Amino acid sequence: MKGPSTFCSLLLLSLLLSPDPTAAFLLPPSTACCTQLYRKPLSYKLLRKVIRVELQEADGDCHLQAFVLHLAQRSICIHPQNPSLSQWFEHQERKLHGTLPNLNFGMLRKMG
Repeated sequence: MKGPSTFCSLLLLSLLLSPDPTAAFLLPPSTACCTQLYRKPLSYKLLRKVIRVELQEADGDCHLQAFVLHLAQRSICIHPQNPSLSQWFEHQERKLHGTLPNLNFGMLRKMG
C-alpha cells in the first residue's frame, strides 16, 4: 500500500503552516444558493430578528434572485418582490435616514 500522494501531502502541509486555514484551500468554498423563495407576508417578529441582509444575484452559481435574511440560527430566502419586505426596507430607510449616508436604498426599490 502506497503512502499519501504528493498533492495530498502538500495540501496537508499548507493547511498546517497557514495562519489562515481558509487561505490554504486551492479551490473556492462552495456557495450556498437559495433554491426556494418565501413569498408570504413576513411577520414583524421575524423581521426584528434580522441580523444581516444579502442580495443573491441570479448569475454564476445561483439561478434565483433573492434577498437572504440572516437570523441568529438560520437564513431565509425571500422573493425580491415580497411586499412586506419592501415595506420593511422603507421603514429601515426612514429609521436610518441621515445616519448612514452611503446606503443606497434606491437600488432595493428598483428590484421590486
